[in-house]
Order: sequence, then C-alpha cells, then structure tokens
Amino acid sequence: MITLIRHGTAGDASRDEDRCLTREGRREVAKLARRLLRSAIRFDVVVCSPLVRAVQTAELVIAGLDHCGQVLVDPRLAPERSPRALLELIRNLAPARRVALVAHEPLLSSFAGLLLGRPLGRGLIKAEAMRISLPRGLDHHGQWRWSIDPVAGKRKPFA
Repeated sequence: MITLIRHGTAGDASRDEDRCLTREGRREVAKLARRLLRSAIRFDVVVCSPLVRAVQTAELVIAGLDHCGQVLVDPRLAPERSPRALLELIRNLAPARRVALVAHEPLLSSFAGLLLGRPLGRGLIKAEAMRISLPRGLDHHGQWRWSIDPVAGKRKPFA
C-alpha cells in the first residue's frame, strides 16, 4: 500500500524550498491526520520531500498518528523530479508494506498515474491523501483504494 499525501497550504518565501505551512495549512494537515487516525491508517515508513512545507506536513501527520516507524527525507520527492525515480525509492524501502510519500504536485499525480497504468486526470489538492494498493507488486498496475478530501475530512472510496 502506498499513500500519497500532498503538503498543506504554504505561504510565500523568497525561495520555493523555504515556503512554510500557513496556519490554515497546519489546520488542513491536522484534520487529515485525525481522519487517518480514525481510519486506523498506519505506515511502516514515511518519506517526504526535503522542502520545508513537505517536512512540516510529514511531521504533523507523524505526530497525529503517533507514528513510531521509520521517517526519511528524500530528494527524489522534490518538485519537478521524475515519477519513475520513485519506483526505485519504493523498491529500496522493501520490506516496508505501508509507505507514505509526502510531496508536491505534479509529481504525486504523475506517480499515481504511473502506478495505476493510466493518467489520474487531476492533481491532488493540498492536504489530500490517496491510497493505492499494489497487490501484485510494482511491476503491475495498482488499484486506487480511496482518497481523503481535506475540506470535508471524509474518506471517499474509488468510484
């Protein structure tokens, strides 16, 4: 299982990599973490982009879930990186079975499309989580299981 999480709303900064979550962004991510907790979602490993807003998002999710597993920062999750590079990242995380990737658009929706074998058709909105199962492994198309709408705070099954 791979859970893709887009960072919350971030403010402005002179350099993109320094943009921090706004107060609203922190609220969005805290709401997401509560919904993940209510759904009994757990991760073996959480990997995030090195950009400040993604690290802050990962920290809030980790705290909200009382995560005791592995936490990594990986430059392959930075914006404008290749979604194919994430396949190698996931392979290197074995035997972890429940992985969360905290990153940016358009990388996350491109990676979701790669895993699903078809374009996602939309980007993840800020503080959205999407779970994809890979019952036959990374070399086969996965299945979109659900997403969590950060505005409503509700988990929506794939339609």
